[in-house]
Amino acid sequence: MNAPVRPPLILTDAQFEDMTRRGAFVKVGRVELRGGVLTPMSPVHLSHSNSQLALIMAVQSALKSSGLAFRMNPEISIAFGGGFQPTADIVVWDPALAPADVDGPIPGGAVKLVIEVADASLGDDLGDKLADYANAGLPEYWVADVRGRLILRHEQPVAGAYKVRAPLLFGQPAPALTLPMTLDTTGL
Repeated sequence: MNAPVRPPLILTDAQFEDMTRRGAFVKVGRVELRGGVLTPMSPVHLSHSNSQLALIMAVQSALKSSGLAFRMNPEISIAFGGGFQPTADIVVWDPALAPADVDGPIPGGAVKLVIEVADASLGDDLGDKLADYANAGLPEYWVADVRGRLILRHEQPVAGAYKVRAPLLFGQPAPALTLPMTLDTTGL
């Protein structure tokens, strides 16, 4: 006899946030909510961490030079709603578009740019996750391909895809597509 197939448990955003605050995932490891389903995240290895750190420093410098009153946070969850709460490697967001007392995930409407660093996760970051971000209306999405040594920048989300994809190699100046700032990627 075959075992019954059970559909995945679909969580609401509120259930996921409550479980997170209660420490439900401490022993499970890193997870994010995608399509209402808990999705495990890959462990972070040195090549990913080094690239992420270089990008964090480049984003901080670019934000300071641009004069934008935006903030940058690494490894933070974003609440887009509809069962999509990813934990992004780097998030640039506008605090003026978030509640002053925000304590939890950053509201999706405040997010201006997400950078995902891809080592083992490249297929997902350029596949399902890219579609999820586009469907959520994220204005600009970058994937830093550690092995390919390039940044794939995306803008203009429409129906699960981005109209514009602009690649550039690590080490080149990396202008944002929707923000008045350019990252110095010589440290990558």
